[in-house]
Amino acid sequence: MDDDEDAYDYPDYSNVHIPTSSSSASAAATATATVSSNANRNVISRHHIISPRTAAIDSAQAYRKLNYTKRKNPIFTGRSSHRMTQSPRITVVTNYAPEAHSQPEPLITECTCGFQKQQDVLRDSHEPLPPPLPEPIYSVHKRVLPSILTALSSPQGRQHLQESLMAETAESYWALTEQFVNQSDPAYCGVTTLLMILNAMNIDPNVRWKGGWRFFGNEDVLLHGCCLNAERIRRVGITMEQFTVLGTCHGLNITMKRPATDAGSSSSSSASSQPRYTIQDFRNDIRNTLDSRFNHDNSMLVTSFSRAALQQTGDGHYSPIAAYHEASDSVLILDVARFKYAPYWTTVEDLYQAMEPLDTATQLPRGWYVMKPPLAVSHQHEMTSEDRRPAHLVPTIKDTGSCPVGKIKVEFCKAKDLSH
Repeated sequence: MDDDEDAYDYPDYSNVHIPTSSSSASAAATATATVSSNANRNVISRHHIISPRTAAIDSAQAYRKLNYTKRKNPIFTGRSSHRMTQSPRITVVTNYAPEAHSQPEPLITECTCGFQKQQDVLRDSHEPLPPPLPEPIYSVHKRVLPSILTALSSPQGRQHLQESLMAETAESYWALTEQFVNQSDPAYCGVTTLLMILNAMNIDPNVRWKGGWRFFGNEDVLLHGCCLNAERIRRVGITMEQFTVLGTCHGLNITMKRPATDAGSSSSSSASSQPRYTIQDFRNDIRNTLDSRFNHDNSMLVTSFSRAALQQTGDGHYSPIAAYHEASDSVLILDVARFKYAPYWTTVEDLYQAMEPLDTATQLPRGWYVMKPPLAVSHQHEMTSEDRRPAHLVPTIKDTGSCPVGKIKVEFCKAKDLSH
């Protein structure tokens, strides 16, 4: 999960439980009714989102009554540990501030992208939302970069970049820096990383962001017509599997890989049977992606890692990898939490080890992705056509209709399933 909200401490929901049996739908309905019935006590629910002083206590009580735990269901996006690893100046917060969104999002009744299982979509729609993020006690102006990392703007960091460019091992650097943005929400690192990748690959969203522009101008464009609840992501982030679903929904060819470690091998999730990859496999993907002599399809690399393992604050985080410096065996991370850390270099070994700790939401290690664009744009490094269309034929992200190519995606997904 994403975990950049490290300036806070959160209620402990470790003793709460989510049903995973065939009765999940009825249990979800009961859960919604139970929480909503406490509306006069200002309890946070899927249909009643208010956050005054007593919301934290009431919400925690409602969750415990539901006997709900994120550890029993690895697909449900339970929050990772939000304890600080540094900065002792921040204290526990017990009061929640009013939320910016007074109206809940409409329930998702159909998966318009076709890559998310229907039962997961229904659960994501009906399960009560986790509590919102609390208001901070202190204001922080960025973070001090740990000494084991090398800032890109430092003399050594600049030298690394110059040598990488000369060695042609910074294939993704220019395209990514052209689209380098800051995540608009503390838990949006996964979504923002995808936004950067899609724009760097010149992917057409087929919806209008603003005016007549078809562009991934913000995370809302990315989440439009897809089967993930934006408010839930805003509170707890996304898992590696959900990252894959969201990227595939927009046409990317994604290969997800996890490090070879004994951690998580006892997990009951079917994902625990997935192949695991060594540090040499990781280096091979780095070379094939970041070395222009080997990258012939405009592929890019994304990492999901534990910040704590790199001596940073917070825990789970996503960001793209832009360059490789062979002499120091280090990679350049374009951290999308620009409000927190500027771009930095880290060794391949340290980054690989930072992907090994378990994500508490899935009980599996984090990992990396090799991301390739659709074949139609796999060789486009520059725009060659404006592809003008009548504006009234292109929906906006405010339109209530489904994804403009949703039916095609659904049929493709069905055909893909039948072919296996």
